[in-house]
Amino acid sequence: MRFTFALLSSALLTLAACPDSKGDTDSATATTSTTTTTDASTGAATTTTTDTGTSAPTTGTTGDAIVQCDGTLPPAGGACETEGEVCPAQDDLCVAFTAATCEGGAWVHFDNVPGPECGEGSCDPSDPPLEGDPCTTEGASCSTDCSDQCQFCNKWTCSEGMWHRIEVFPEPCLECDAICDFVIVPMCAGGPPDKAACVAGCEDSKTGACKAEFSDLRACAGEQPTFTCDDAQRPLVAGCEDAFTAFYACSMP
Repeated sequence: MRFTFALLSSALLTLAACPDSKGDTDSATATTSTTTTTDASTGAATTTTTDTGTSAPTTGTTGDAIVQCDGTLPPAGGACETEGEVCPAQDDLCVAFTAATCEGGAWVHFDNVPGPECGEGSCDPSDPPLEGDPCTTEGASCSTDCSDQCQFCNKWTCSEGMWHRIEVFPEPCLECDAICDFVIVPMCAGGPPDKAACVAGCEDSKTGACKAEFSDLRACAGEQPTFTCDDAQRPLVAGCEDAFTAFYACSMP
C-alpha cells in the first residue's frame, strides 16, 4: 500500500501536566465534589460528597479526549489510542481516498494514490508498445495470456521511462501423444481405457475451460513422469497432487 502522508498544518498541543500518570493512556475517570455546611444553631459541620459522573478517556500523549474511529474521517491532530489504526478502514487500494492513521497518539491524514498494479498507465497487449517506447508510470505492465505454462507469452513493463518486452518461455510440457504413453501404464480404473481415448481427452483439455489447470498439470509432470493411481483410481504423478486435484475438480466437479 502506497501512502502519501499530508503534513499537519499546525503543531500538536502541549503535553498536559499529569504528575500521577502511569501510562500513555488514561482510562475513563470517575469524578466527585465535596461540600461542607455548618448548622448555625448548633455549630455542627456536615460534609457531603456528590458523584458528578465519569470523565471522557484521554490520551497521555496530548491530554485531549480520544477521538474514536466511527467510520468517518477524524480531524487531523485529534487524539487516538491504537497505534497504526486506519480510519475509516479501506479495502480497495485501487481507489483514491483520504483517510487517517494513528501515529504517536494523534490522527494524521494521508492520501491513497492507486499504484500501477491497479491498471493506471498499463499497456494494451492487443496493441503492445515497441521496445524502448516512452512510458510514464514506473512499474506499469501488461501481458498476453500467460495462464498456460506450456506456451510462450510476452510481458511488457515500464522501467526507467521506457517499455521493455520480456518473453516468457514455456515449461517442458509433453504433448498429448507422448504423455498418454505414461498415463495408461498403471491402467487406473478412473482413467482413460486406452491411449486413443487418452489423446482425445488430452487435446480437448488443452483448449477447454480447464486449460490453465491442465497446463499446470502437464508442467508439473515434466518430461519423464511416473503415473500411479490415486484413492479415486485416477492417474496421478507423485509431487503434483495439488495440480492434479485442481484439474480434476475443474473438469469433473
